[in-house]
Amino acid sequence: MIWVSKNDAPNLLDASVFWIFAITAGWLQMILISRGVRSSFGEENYPGWVLFAAQTLIGAVPLTFEVRWLMQTIVNPEGGLPSPWMSYLNVTVINLIFSLVQYLLVERWPMLTVARPKAELLADQEKIDAANAIPTIGNLKRRPEGLNGRIQYMQMEDHYLRVHTEEGDGLTLYRMSDAAVDLADADGVQVHRSWWVARDAVRDVRRERHKKTLIANDGT
Repeated sequence: MIWVSKNDAPNLLDASVFWIFAITAGWLQMILISRGVRSSFGEENYPGWVLFAAQTLIGAVPLTFEVRWLMQTIVNPEGGLPSPWMSYLNVTVINLIFSLVQYLLVERWPMLTVARPKAELLADQEKIDAANAIPTIGNLKRRPEGLNGRIQYMQMEDHYLRVHTEEGDGLTLYRMSDAAVDLADADGVQVHRSWWVARDAVRDVRRERHKKTLIANDGT
């Protein structure tokens, strides 16, 4: 370290032990501190470079005490240690390299991102959720060949599943239970062991005593 004079230079073994412990401790700490800073500050509230600077300055605090302890325990320079503030400045420079490697190469977090308002992020998430809620043919792991569009309802026919969309219908060898799993996030429900229906495909609900009947938009 720069506070050790030539006359106080440690032997090779002491220096190696010191740097191994210092680098290992610093690296492990920066993994935790990097993630802790982003979690505490809120990665959506600040640009990447602000979080980078924060983790560098915060991470240098515990590392300063560790480096001073290691210097005193392993190297024990005759000239003694510099002031804590001088040690902190030295450690901060080294910690800057730790942080840069951790931030860009390990965590792969962009430094030049611009924080977006939370309302925008929530609005985007709502759009994503709404898009995922639309039951489409693409949600099915097995789908009728040549059939596309938005699923209206599905019905079992023996071992086959007939899928009805806005563009037509088709058969695929599939179990209703498996198809229902594929559409678990979609806005629809399996109303019978042989039927699955999208919510917006229901035109009417008829009640006759204890029996309910759903009427689809196409009259089914």
